[in-house]
Amino acid sequence: MCLTPVLYLKESFHIEAFLKQSNGQAIGGKCINIYLNPDQFTRPIATAYTNDEDGAITWFSGDPEQNPSRKGVEPMGNELEGFRVLRLAYEPDRDVSKGCDKESSAVVNGSSMDIMVLVRSKVDMQFNNPWEKIDGYQEYEQVSGSVAVLRNRIEAAVAGQQVHFVFQYWNGTDWINESLEIESTNDRGIANFSYEYAGTNCGDQKCDGTWRIIATFPESAHFVGGEDLEGTVFLGDPLIDAQGAAWWTQPEFLLPVILAMLFAMIIGAVMYKRYAERRRISILQGILMGTMMQLEVANEYVAVIFNCYKDLVKFFRQHGFMKKVYETTREFEWAVREALRGIASPAELDAFLSIFEEARYSDHQITVGHRDRAMQTLQGITTSIALALGEQQLSRTTDHDADIHGNLAKAGEFIDAEGNIKQAGIDDNDELNSFSL
Repeated sequence: MCLTPVLYLKESFHIEAFLKQSNGQAIGGKCINIYLNPDQFTRPIATAYTNDEDGAITWFSGDPEQNPSRKGVEPMGNELEGFRVLRLAYEPDRDVSKGCDKESSAVVNGSSMDIMVLVRSKVDMQFNNPWEKIDGYQEYEQVSGSVAVLRNRIEAAVAGQQVHFVFQYWNGTDWINESLEIESTNDRGIANFSYEYAGTNCGDQKCDGTWRIIATFPESAHFVGGEDLEGTVFLGDPLIDAQGAAWWTQPEFLLPVILAMLFAMIIGAVMYKRYAERRRISILQGILMGTMMQLEVANEYVAVIFNCYKDLVKFFRQHGFMKKVYETTREFEWAVREALRGIASPAELDAFLSIFEEARYSDHQITVGHRDRAMQTLQGITTSIALALGEQQLSRTTDHDADIHGNLAKAGEFIDAEGNIKQAGIDDNDELNSFSL
């Protein structure tokens, strides 16, 4: 009995053959055309050459030198599995497209040989609807599940094939077969089963309620099965009467409450952060406005600027912009730019910092023009802060978002470095209050 050779879809294969004359003499160095289903597809899938010494052909579809495309058994139209004709043909009198060239001086006649091969597909199974449950099943509860059978080389379902579902129970030492259910795959390659869970009733004896369901794909003419899939079914805890139990013991009530509390805590934290940011900016605005007021009524320009510098340093230390041990010019500049980042423009910040540089390091005479420029710079920055607070433009980063819905302030009011509300033009210092031009 001659066995039919088997090839697998989308996989490589070997060919071994000989080319000889009728008297048995080997014919070497000849080009051979290789066909699959030559009656339908007239172009060869590849070519091979006979060995010069013995006329042998040893060809492998996965060898890039022998088969540059490295294609194996490919689908032919809608035909995937089934019988195909493999033909080896020596055709010296033909110029074959995509095959051997015509020989100019052929000394022997052409010859061919056909052999019937069976093309099969290897398949994989995967869970489509798993039947395991983390909390188990109750006795006589319906257990249902499904698996999908797919060709493992191409994304194509295997339809109309049987899948065996084996039901076993654990008797304490071994798995015992209880029943078998045979289902067929649909056009999507899915096989479904439904089974009534027997719990501790295992055949004619009692067990602990542990069952196993194994999905097996049996080998068929056109398909070779993959690995089995299995899932364990066990007896769950008895159901609790939801009406008699406290609400905090029921997950369907407790989980929404926990989520609501977490959501409220997040909202509260965000709102407090925005409030603290607005409060911080308001204090900074108060320091600058207080400095402006003092420049208007005082002639000690350098002293006022130094007082503003000290108030700003204290403010920056309280809010983490500067170290609490000492300060440097570079650290002060970084603190100013970080605190006002996204509020004042770079040009305004440069002008603002130059006020302190001039007051601390310049040796030229300070005139009214210097005071006016300082007041103009402070006015520009306080205006930018007011616009940011009032028009919801204070949005630099997620860490610096400020709450813009604060209480209204009376005209002339501002917040000093200590966070106290003061009225413009009124100072606790009697000497400044009695000053007049």
